Amino acid sequence: MGLFFNLKHTKTKCINGCNIFNDKKLYSYWENKNITSDEKHVLNYLQKKLSTKNKNILHIGIGNSYLAKSLKKYKKIDGISLSGSEIHYGLNQNIKNYNIYHLNKFSKKSLFNNKLNSYDLIIDVNLKSYACCNVAFKHLFKQYLKMLNPKGIIITGKKGMKWSRIVKPVLSFSFKNFFYQRLKEFDGPKSNILSKNELLSLNTRNVYKLSNLKKLILIKKK
Repeated sequence: MGLFFNLKHTKTKCINGCNIFNDKKLYSYWENKNITSDEKHVLNYLQKKLSTKNKNILHIGIGNSYLAKSLKKYKKIDGISLSGSEIHYGLNQNIKNYNIYHLNKFSKKSLFNNKLNSYDLIIDVNLKSYACCNVAFKHLFKQYLKMLNPKGIIITGKKGMKWSRIVKPVLSFSFKNFFYQRLKEFDGPKSNILSKNELLSLNTRNVYKLSNLKKLILIKKK
């Protein structure tokens, strides 16, 4: 969308020491875009195959909050986002029992296992796509498993397993918006391509099993 210029921004570190984005400014991202295809597949699965009644749900990367607006009969939904604009938009939707936090999921100092814990469902359609390194990804995955209740499920998208991105804030220009701050995606390292075999290799203590659906992977805690 037109010209863009890199912006200085606040950073934090992952557990491995990588510098990663951690800026709470109102950077525009997905709040005004359509729901992604992977989230459509998740929503379709939850509406037709898996009841969310009385469940605690964690949604990683809330986008335009369409998933929270569409789900029914849940106990609560906690969402996390890198974008201040996504958070502002989501809170203005006045969705019942919907809490949103600013968080880089790969951050060493995170809200996981503090405010964010005890979930029946964790939805993250891009488990590794935005990872800064393998160490940070493995640490994140362990945290997800700790936060899951017994028989809880992590749901991820197969499409999101096939690509890698780096997110950076830019000052952008378009004839519609003129100059505005947004988060832009750049190609990331090929090491972020996630395979089913890699997920199986992380199961060293046999604490979960994988279900391979047409468009999704379900990671079910035993």
